[in-house]
Amino acid sequence: MSEQLDADDFDELDAFFTVFAGSSIEDVTYAKVFWSSVTLQPPLESRLVSASISQRLKVAGDPQPSLEQSTPNKEEEDLLETAHRRQRAAEKQKYLEMAKKRQDIMALLKKQREDRIKKEMVSRPYKPRKRDKPERSDSRSPPEQSRQDAEEVRRLI
Repeated sequence: MSEQLDADDFDELDAFFTVFAGSSIEDVTYAKVFWSSVTLQPPLESRLVSASISQRLKVAGDPQPSLEQSTPNKEEEDLLETAHRRQRAAEKQKYLEMAKKRQDIMALLKKQREDRIKKEMVSRPYKPRKRDKPERSDSRSPPEQSRQDAEEVRRLI
């Protein structure tokens, strides 16, 4: 092959390489070193293995029994039991108070209802009576009326 390259060969080379036209050989060498150092590495997180990231979780140590978790003595058990009893008694008292309040409210409502009924009974003779529905001027029932209307239409035709 000859040392000279055609213009088509230069176009092919331009597509793959950076051309430093009109530069000295020393400048071209520096430029190549610079551009090769600039190429970006993939982010650290995307690599499968890295020396700077610990790949495993730390191993849990043996559980050490603490001195506070020793079996409670009789005094502590009695103290806890008394506290539990007091708490249950307080809850029971609270629910009893709520039940009493509910009974009082129900009694008040019943009394108010009875008073209202008494007042209605007193005023009943003085209230106007409800009138029966006014009768229609047409005493025929709707199906009968529609039948007669249909007959009247036939006569007209």
